[in-house]
Amino acid sequence: MCDRFNLTADLTELNDRYRLSKTMFYYANDRSLRPQQPITAITAKGNERILDEFRWGLMPFWAQDSVLVDSEAIYDKRAFDHLLKRQRCIIPASSFDRVTSLGRKKEQVQRYMTNDGQTFAMAGVYDVWSGSFGEELRTCSILIKRIQNNETGSMETVPFIMNEEQADTWLDTELFDKPALYRWMRTVELPPLRLLPDSWQDMADSQDQEDGAAAAHSIG
Repeated sequence: MCDRFNLTADLTELNDRYRLSKTMFYYANDRSLRPQQPITAITAKGNERILDEFRWGLMPFWAQDSVLVDSEAIYDKRAFDHLLKRQRCIIPASSFDRVTSLGRKKEQVQRYMTNDGQTFAMAGVYDVWSGSFGEELRTCSILIKRIQNNETGSMETVPFIMNEEQADTWLDTELFDKPALYRWMRTVELPPLRLLPDSWQDMADSQDQEDGAAAAHSIG
């Protein structure tokens, strides 16, 4: 499961990897991104690739598929018809976390990356809500897929991860035929993933302390 994810790529890397045309907000890479928080997503409009900020979780947020939606079941859900046809996006990430509650505010966090350690794209769908005063709320959901763990033989749920060529197809504004999209998605093989050793948490804590010290030093 993808309970959180992390994005450490800088804007130059995202631009080079996904050929961005516009950046609509002040981008800063982030760690430990959670549902209901603002996250980075890439959409397509014509030949343009647009980097923008979305809230992770469709409206209404409490709906079952607002944060994560199964990549097979989504084709049977009429509420997602228009999003699948016209409002697909990719969410760039460096890693994702599976979080298990251990009670009393304790948790076990398992962090996964692709074997090559590169930035990857998670398939998503988005929606835009207009408020009564004309304000817009951009929201998105991440697609997930069940795969077999080759070591344990058990089934696990992971984000629907795409390479750059597959991301191009997912963002293709001319591809709006649901059966064709479904057939294509079934041909996509997710990349091998690796579970990071527990030492990653010590490294992350150390980096957080450095960031905090740098921020404190720079406050005028």
